[in-house]
Amino acid sequence: MPYPPRTDRAAIIAAAIVVLDERGLDGVSLRAIATHLGIRQPALYHHFASKADLLDSVADEILSQRHADRLPHDGEQWDAFVTRNARSMRQAMLSIRDGARLIASSGSRSPRLDTAIAQVSLLEDAGFTAAEAVLALIAVSRYTIGSAIEQQTARDGGNIVIATSRSDDEASHFLESIRDVVAMGPDHEFETGLAALIRGLAPVNPIEQT
Repeated sequence: MPYPPRTDRAAIIAAAIVVLDERGLDGVSLRAIATHLGIRQPALYHHFASKADLLDSVADEILSQRHADRLPHDGEQWDAFVTRNARSMRQAMLSIRDGARLIASSGSRSPRLDTAIAQVSLLEDAGFTAAEAVLALIAVSRYTIGSAIEQQTARDGGNIVIATSRSDDEASHFLESIRDVVAMGPDHEFETGLAALIRGLAPVNPIEQT
């Protein structure tokens, strides 16, 4: 005798993640999720008021389970933590189809309080003001999300296509540099931009950390 399908919040969120990975964000619907679970669509409304409400929970679940490096380590330098945190967030988004678009469009802009306090405190200890610390973390988060969105949605597989009939030395040199960049791959491209951003965000009056 088959067991009845699970219809608790956790099962619905897990099903939504499967549907997202199979169909992409534009293909996610309450009907598709209900079909995956083997239940009728109205049963979902016992747990979620709307599709947007469910997607908010899906975004939170993905970050909770796959974005592990949210807290600084004891004695960690601010730039090492911000780099590690950005890499973790990026990998969480890239681990699922359209994950970056989901994170960008769903959920609250407000972080978890305890996590935010720990992050901002680390940067304050390094010489940031509280406002500078918040703005720095927002800037890195937005760069990370934007980079992941572009990687997941780019046409031509992320290749840089330049249509030209020029074959002079300047054009050839430039096109060769573009080929070099493409060959380095999206991870290298992300790391280069992240490093430059963090250098630019360094506090004006840094405090030596021991």
